[in-house]
Amino acid sequence: MAISPEAFNLTNALIDVWDDGTLEDEQKALISACLPADVQKPTSEEQLAKLQDTVNACEILLSIRDTGAGHWLSEEGSKFPEAVYKLTYAVARKMYLAKHATGESLGVPCRAPEEFIAPFLHKVKDTGSHVATLNYDGLLSKALQDAGVLGGVSPVLFDGFVEAVFDRTNLFRKKGYGGWYLHLHGSPLFTGKAGGKPRKISEATIGRKSFPKHVGRHLVLTHFTHKPRIIAASDILSIYWEFLQMALDESERIVIFGYSGNDVHLNRLISQARSKKDTIVVDWLGSGSAAVRQAFWNDQLGGDVQLHLLEDVFTFADW
Repeated sequence: MAISPEAFNLTNALIDVWDDGTLEDEQKALISACLPADVQKPTSEEQLAKLQDTVNACEILLSIRDTGAGHWLSEEGSKFPEAVYKLTYAVARKMYLAKHATGESLGVPCRAPEEFIAPFLHKVKDTGSHVATLNYDGLLSKALQDAGVLGGVSPVLFDGFVEAVFDRTNLFRKKGYGGWYLHLHGSPLFTGKAGGKPRKISEATIGRKSFPKHVGRHLVLTHFTHKPRIIAASDILSIYWEFLQMALDESERIVIFGYSGNDVHLNRLISQARSKKDTIVVDWLGSGSAAVRQAFWNDQLGGDVQLHLLEDVFTFADW
């Protein structure tokens, strides 16, 4: 949001995907039926709660074998999960490929500022720190890959993928050094059907307008009360959250950067795991006054939070 409020605004992304022809009219109709009565198109995560409940119900019914008396779901109903996964993937892809929407950089792909990335990369390389992200964008992953920190011959960070295939054992660190790179709410790069090995699609593939098979299943886009259910249903996401617990346990210091604080399931985990560790929150001044945000973060994370409330969060360099 600090780089481009227009490009990384979830409401904008949802509206754009809804209006740009990505979804067929039949798919829109199925999704609209699950939105609040006064909502014509989804514009926020809060409106998507019933979508996820319905997807879960459909997938349970789809897993029941057909005994010849007819399937539990109609043909139209069986297509509902695919419509939701398509919406989720399209929104995440839009953010991953975000370009500047205004100004001199109009149309240029968004990138994290070098003055922010340089000290961040130095800290990760020097200490083998863990990195966990909630965002769908490629701002961090691209910078990490370009620096040889993620992927390559001698990575510092491990995300569980080797030759585009995910496996739990791929998160095991070589000689005990390095950290984990955890996409806590998934990535549009992740693909794979239920019960199959998650894979990572290529940058070239995500740049195409077509939709790869089995995308969207390993993405979290819903009301925060439903997020744990999606995480538990995804092989890769549930493993990431398991490793997040271990990452918090072995870390000496926790830095929370550019996060609204609205995901209660994450706040609860950090609060329970942090013990007496220094916990630093880098927050945006526009989210509220120091008194308001300090009280909020202390309440969410168990007190004694060191708050940096900045006009531009990218000026932070004290990792």
